[in-house]
Amino acid sequence: MAWLLLLSLLNGWVFFSTAPAAAQGPTGSMEKPGPEIAGEEKQEEAPCTCGPIISDSCLPIETGKASMQVLWALSFYPGAFSPNWRNTSAHGNFYTFSMPVKFTYGPAKNLEMYVIVPYIHNWAGKVDASLAGPNGETSANYGGVGDITAVGKYLLLEETAFRPAVTGVAGVGFPCGHAHNLNPRFLRQDAIGTGAFTFTTGVNLYKWLKPFMVYSNIWLNTPVNLYTSRDDAVRSREFVTFNLAVEYPLSKRWVALLEMYSTWTWTSIDTPQGFQSPSTLWGILPGIEFFINEKWACSAGAALDLVGKAGSRKYTPLFTVYYIF
Repeated sequence: MAWLLLLSLLNGWVFFSTAPAAAQGPTGSMEKPGPEIAGEEKQEEAPCTCGPIISDSCLPIETGKASMQVLWALSFYPGAFSPNWRNTSAHGNFYTFSMPVKFTYGPAKNLEMYVIVPYIHNWAGKVDASLAGPNGETSANYGGVGDITAVGKYLLLEETAFRPAVTGVAGVGFPCGHAHNLNPRFLRQDAIGTGAFTFTTGVNLYKWLKPFMVYSNIWLNTPVNLYTSRDDAVRSREFVTFNLAVEYPLSKRWVALLEMYSTWTWTSIDTPQGFQSPSTLWGILPGIEFFINEKWACSAGAALDLVGKAGSRKYTPLFTVYYIF
């Protein structure tokens, strides 16, 4: 049981690195970049914001516009979640540094495409002797590029006075991160990929309920595992992502943010057994956004895993910077 929990713990970064929005790396983009257009009188519009950090934004970037986002996150693992929803020991000291870089472009009206390239570095120290490596190793670290994600989203329904905006999302995570032929002396810290093509389909929603801006993501993530015949392979199961986020503008430059993130995994008759992403995870992220000028903005917060089943438990302070070209 301790070894299974360790395996899940060591790859807890997957939540921030494999989903199109964070959920492998937390990503957001400015919902309404650029200055307002002077001219005819029009209805009042919601303030410009950066959008959520972990949850995906809804409204596509303007046609012909491009943006870049860099996020720095350091996860601390105080423990793990047992199969019966209890908190258990981490059996050592574990940390993960994540730096996903997101490039976004609007090739056509109502269409947005983005790519996330994450760097991942895992550390383990003071691991229990029963879980040590073949030569008695109780510490290890490993870093490299994780799985790269490409996503397209299209605005299906525009926001009205009574209806939220709805965006269709489709994406794929490419198994670029190291995920098989794991070296036992690295204590599974060299598992920085899922070892699967992860196909994502779903919808994003957005509604301005003055003065609050509300977002939601509902995604189905389907991995196609590549190394199911190997004992040392990292393997993932289908899971659903359900996120909620609320922004509250404090002024023209400052915006308060609160997010709820969650992943839900199940087992079916054809589910391959083995190493997997966290089965169930629910957490919150309080944060703050700041607009430096019309091209630069930044956000900061802390993701706090509160409830889970058969997965890692972590606390992740993070900071992200946005630039509109």
